[in-house]
Amino acid sequence: MNVNLGCGDKGIKDAVNVDFRKTDAADVVHDLTVMPWPFKKNEFDNVIATDIIEHMILVFPFLDECWRIVKPGGKMFIRTTYFRAEQSYQDPTHFHFFTLGSFDYCDPSTGTGKKYNWYTDKKWKVERRDIDGQETVFTLSKIGG
Repeated sequence: MNVNLGCGDKGIKDAVNVDFRKTDAADVVHDLTVMPWPFKKNEFDNVIATDIIEHMILVFPFLDECWRIVKPGGKMFIRTTYFRAEQSYQDPTHFHFFTLGSFDYCDPSTGTGKKYNWYTDKKWKVERRDIDGQETVFTLSKIGG
């Protein structure tokens, strides 16, 4: 089972769809800035985070909570606006802007992850990082846990 964080009006079939507001798509209504989330440790196969991480005030606690709820070896699929895209800055609810190297801080196999390893003890392997138009797309795999 997958979890789709910040689903808005776009639910994903065969996933638990979460949003902070009640929508037809949301199976669970929860503010993702309030932690812990109402899920068990290692509950989900994968985490889908489309156009949500840029809205999080605190990125590492968000990533850590994703790490907590996904099974060992599970994946996190992130889609967010590219830092050079106007839409990154246009939306006043965006707190953060991401580059292709932003998640290296969580990956102990990267130079950045080795140098700045104290941000979190919850580690991810960055398997994919791409620019898709005005969006950046990442696949992270949970390490440990």
